[in-house]
Amino acid sequence: MDASHVADDLQSVILTEQQILTRVGELAAELHKNFGSRTPVLVGVLGGAATFTVDLARAYPGQVEIGWMAVKSYSTGNRASGSVRLLKDLDLDITGRDVVIVDGVIDTGLTMSWLIANLAQREPASITVCALLRKPETAHLEAGTPTYIGFDVGAGLIVGYGLDHEGHYRNLRCAAVLAPEVYAARRGRRVVPRGRT
Repeated sequence: MDASHVADDLQSVILTEQQILTRVGELAAELHKNFGSRTPVLVGVLGGAATFTVDLARAYPGQVEIGWMAVKSYSTGNRASGSVRLLKDLDLDITGRDVVIVDGVIDTGLTMSWLIANLAQREPASITVCALLRKPETAHLEAGTPTYIGFDVGAGLIVGYGLDHEGHYRNLRCAAVLAPEVYAARRGRRVVPRGRT
């Protein structure tokens, strides 16, 4: 879907489809340079990272395996509580494997830190993080985790390229900031955008 189809819902387009795909190709090349002839496991975080994970795998100039996890993080008011629940576990055995956690956006970093700790218990050879977007004013990850970031972005609820708001806008080809009045109207109240943590 093109941004023109939902222009009234968007505050601004922050990344075009071409900008995203160019950077995805660069990230794939950077990861391949790191892993060489080894075959990493891309662990896509459902559902926001599904599009990014598949495009990253397609751009990767070597063999990869893809697995999926789904988690839900909880917030109290406008603050992330740090509570994370596993909705879908990884189906692959990653013991001794190079794992790349692929996420759409890192906001507070709490969910990503939980994922790193959870997967580390399975004794992989390495864990790397690859996120399309990062909100640098709030992001914090465990020290020592190699991290590849597509773009640093500012505040706002970002939709498109797989990222949604209440199930909508995932098929938007660009990445955009949703207009505050849209999510306020859908929830029937004024809210502060947090995104997934």
